[in-house]
Amino acid sequence: MRKDGSTLETILTYLKYLKIERETPSLNYLQRLIHHHLSMIPYETFSKFHYFQEKMNFVPSLETFVENLVERGWGGTCYTLNINFSRLLSSLGFECSLVRVIPGHVAIMVTIDGRKFYVDVGYGSPIMKPVELDSKRRHVLHGFGEEIIFEKRTSDRFEIDRRSNGKSFVRKEIEWIPLTEEDITEDIDSSYFDHDHNTTMRRITAVRFNGHECYFLRDRTIKVMTYRNIREIQLKDRNKWLKLVQEVYQIDETSLIESIGFLETRGVHLFGGA
Repeated sequence: MRKDGSTLETILTYLKYLKIERETPSLNYLQRLIHHHLSMIPYETFSKFHYFQEKMNFVPSLETFVENLVERGWGGTCYTLNINFSRLLSSLGFECSLVRVIPGHVAIMVTIDGRKFYVDVGYGSPIMKPVELDSKRRHVLHGFGEEIIFEKRTSDRFEIDRRSNGKSFVRKEIEWIPLTEEDITEDIDSSYFDHDHNTTMRRITAVRFNGHECYFLRDRTIKVMTYRNIREIQLKDRNKWLKLVQEVYQIDETSLIESIGFLETRGVHLFGGA
């Protein structure tokens, strides 16, 4: 990445938002960057709906991403989050590539001293550290009532299985092959398909990790998860929903109202209607 004055300023603003200083690339620094990113920047679909309606570049530039992060509290879904995090890592001197995760996901491969690590800040999942997939056949992470299992299938294929209470609720396959942004253009386009089969474009989702709590929003329900229990908050009143969602996710109210309207025009009425 070319480090002209504006790009350098963007990088420093990004790091300031993450509340972390610039350091020499290392595994320890990478782990702290991941932890800060998951704690400070939400997975959310509000910005995805906005970018779609504005017919903007579906994955915003690093400058646009950081500007909207600071001014509107936006994070994004997997493509926006992981691609921009990989841009940040590359600008800091890390060796990065993207990796396709099937179906409908992208993650990052970071190489440090010849060792390859799986990094993912865009899954709405507590993958709080880099995972060296090739170091053993099976890796298991735990957090907020979730168990994340990475299992080797072939030399360049790994399964990632997310489980709750011992039951799998989403399972994907990692293609452990380095890719560029250009290689996944069609994947990004597919994620924005405006039809009912693409559930991402038909429901509101947001995830934020805050210390010992994880807040998971799906339409009118917020699950508050700790390492010990899960409680649900049902929000049937539009004004109460707006107030709490804005408070929890630090997203500007205009984006929330826009998202409600976006879904309504597609026949999804969160708070009554036709």
